[in-house]
Amino acid sequence: MSGPYQHQDDAFTEVRDIYAGWSKRGVLRARTYDLLRRACADHGVELGDYDRHVLRWLARQPPETAQVVAGLVARAAAASAGQAVSSATPGSGRPT
Repeated sequence: MSGPYQHQDDAFTEVRDIYAGWSKRGVLRARTYDLLRRACADHGVELGDYDRHVLRWLARQPPETAQVVAGLVARAAAASAGQAVSSATPGSGRPT
């Protein structure tokens, strides 16, 4: 799922696996960065050096924050391709 998210918990369910490595130094940040980088790569977003710098900064935020950004990238790509963008039932974060 790539949103829209109504609550932080909705995004958290998408990134639970990232938290599995939180106790290992650097793993949480690396997995969060990978989530953001993959979202861009999957949707044909070309990244420059500064773009990657900003993604690394975002990766220091909670993974659910990165999931929201990744979801925005996915939904924007779908919208620009003329694909239907899923909507969620208010408060549920789940597609209808």
